[in-house]
Amino acid sequence: MAATNIILGYGETLTQPFTLKRGSGLKKYPYNIAQQREYLGKQLDLLLHTHHAQPPALKPRGESVARFTLHPAFLAKTHHPNNLLKASGLRCVGSRSARVVPRDVASSRQRAGEETFTASLYVAGTEVAFSKLKKMLFSEEISETQQKALCRFELMEEFSAADKNFARNSDQALASLEVVLHAAVEDADIIKAFASYVASLGGTAEVSRALSVSALTFIPVRLAAAKAQDLAAFQFVRAVRVMPSLRIGGRDMRSSSVVVPALTEQPAIDTKLRVAVFDGGIGHTDLGRWVQETILPGAETTSAAYLNHGNGVTSALLFGPLDEDSEQFPRPYADVHHYRCISPSLQLSDNVPDVDLYDVLKNIDHVLKTEQYDFVNFSIGPYMPMDDDEVHPWTALIDSHLASGKTLAAIAVGNDGEKEWPESRVQPPSDMVNALAVGACNGTGLSWERAPYSSHGPGRSPGMIKPDGVAFGGSEEEPFVVYNALSGHYAHTTGTSFSSPATLRTAIGVKVSLNSPLSVLAVRALMSHHASRPKHMLMSHVGHGRFPQSVDEVLTCEDNEVRVIYQGTLQAGQNLRALIPFPSLPLNGKVTLRATLCFASHTDPEHAVNYTRAGLTVLLRPKKTSKKTMPFFSSSKMYTTELEARTDEQKWETTLKHEHRFNVDTLDDPLFDITYGAREDGQSVDNASLPALPYAMVVTVAAEDTPGVYNNIRQRYQTLQPVEIRQEVRIQSGTGKS
Repeated sequence: MAATNIILGYGETLTQPFTLKRGSGLKKYPYNIAQQREYLGKQLDLLLHTHHAQPPALKPRGESVARFTLHPAFLAKTHHPNNLLKASGLRCVGSRSARVVPRDVASSRQRAGEETFTASLYVAGTEVAFSKLKKMLFSEEISETQQKALCRFELMEEFSAADKNFARNSDQALASLEVVLHAAVEDADIIKAFASYVASLGGTAEVSRALSVSALTFIPVRLAAAKAQDLAAFQFVRAVRVMPSLRIGGRDMRSSSVVVPALTEQPAIDTKLRVAVFDGGIGHTDLGRWVQETILPGAETTSAAYLNHGNGVTSALLFGPLDEDSEQFPRPYADVHHYRCISPSLQLSDNVPDVDLYDVLKNIDHVLKTEQYDFVNFSIGPYMPMDDDEVHPWTALIDSHLASGKTLAAIAVGNDGEKEWPESRVQPPSDMVNALAVGACNGTGLSWERAPYSSHGPGRSPGMIKPDGVAFGGSEEEPFVVYNALSGHYAHTTGTSFSSPATLRTAIGVKVSLNSPLSVLAVRALMSHHASRPKHMLMSHVGHGRFPQSVDEVLTCEDNEVRVIYQGTLQAGQNLRALIPFPSLPLNGKVTLRATLCFASHTDPEHAVNYTRAGLTVLLRPKKTSKKTMPFFSSSKMYTTELEARTDEQKWETTLKHEHRFNVDTLDDPLFDITYGAREDGQSVDNASLPALPYAMVVTVAAEDTPGVYNNIRQRYQTLQPVEIRQEVRIQSGTGKS
């Protein structure tokens, strides 16, 4: 049997900081100050009139919130008008994406009269502050810097109640609403003023159940549906929507008549790894060798459906999709802590069922604050399609816990893929940027398709590629088999609820199989790197493709290729040069270069358009001795505009992946130049004040018809070493299960 080629670690030994000279010409402005005085002056007059006419009950602190839309040429963080706003007494409290047809264009890359992507800023201030901004606009003594800032705006307009009210189609007499406020925890006066205003409308704002994340507060409100528009008139309201229900399962689970073998007596391979599941509960101790159950407050009572779901999810995480013909259960990779966090019995007043969303999330938040887990699975969440402009509290809060990059979470995307768009879109919290969003495919064989029920993307920007990938979730022809200890039988089922923990099991297996130090960020990069997608499948439907189904797929290389893992940290503003291992032997065919780069990022949920605070710009230098470069993760030119970076280069995405085939003569010891840029609230920040950014990169170099590449690379780059396989794990040559 041929020797097994194990992937190589310590790629970071091939990296070093370097100085990158960047330059850009003078920025072309589409409008001059005289044009803006004529155009924006009228808009500010209208804003001031509207502000003055608003009742004091709508304006805590005497402030209103307007919507200022930027010209598409000025989306970069360096163009943020924060200094201008501060000078006038205004402040930016949030932002969202927008589409606009500019009055004029600033570059040949934009077409006149064409609608294009931009950002709208939510700007708060008193009537005095808005008046001062108007005076600055018309002042002959205004500085050139402030003039330029004013020339970056396309619109200054009212943020009307109609623009915030997404509950217009509610057919309930008394509605359960979710209200998003531009208010942080310290803005108690705004929250108190809002509660008083709701009471004046005859409703109740449940402030005690409110969730605050960054500069947003999410509050459940009970109010007559007909008054939702009045509710949205409160100036610090960002969005009003019908409170979604909690999704769990939804797919049939049918018992099998096949005799179940005895459970393995072996402990988990790694009993120190910490793995958590938040779901419907276990309800027994039959899996107590590997599973601990904690019942969170409010989930003391349960139902058969919830327990069946919790058992199925836990089975998928312990054993993966089971083979009914097997005479034994697979050995679990790690123990699981199952948190029963949902209950069907909680009630609000007037016998209205509580959707649990806030109470459940608060419990999850408490656990993630007090416990550090390596891997977490969520097969529950709000029953609603994600929205481009508003980040749901489940997404925002859980994303914040994953920003350190120390926990890998897998999230089921939902089972509404057969509905009409946008109801078929991925569901929160699978739109997180710091987790793997997992959809479902219909088979385990070579021929597979997205399971029709699997919700799909695209996601928002950043986070466009959602789901991140798919895994077997079962179909009518090939069901997903779980062990249901409640009945003592196998059960046949389908759903992303099971593809998600099965994917996480493979990721855990990769981590557990190695003695070499491997961060969970590197595991995430490996899972995405090995996801494969046939060319005919849409990335918006299956993400990067089907995730690897076994550990062997991840940890082994063919003889004509090499796969290297890089792990490290980057300082904000730092440029890192990463050599790509390249063979020195004669190559007989084209060379394929595939790279996946992952990092974790802190987020700003109030700035949906600038959600991630960290971004990486990556340039490929095909020949080490040449100055010629190309953006590897995009097809745009070297110096892109911020608009292109959002729609093409995707530098603010937390997972970057691309594959490209090269003629042999176009490559000669290639390398990547990586730059870490940061922002906060969409603005530039002092790099010195920022913590280091952990990253992981996986690079594969494969040469057609050229055996011996793996060994040649090992000999040429002595610091690269095969990752050390754990003794209890057997790696097979070729495909197979570990």
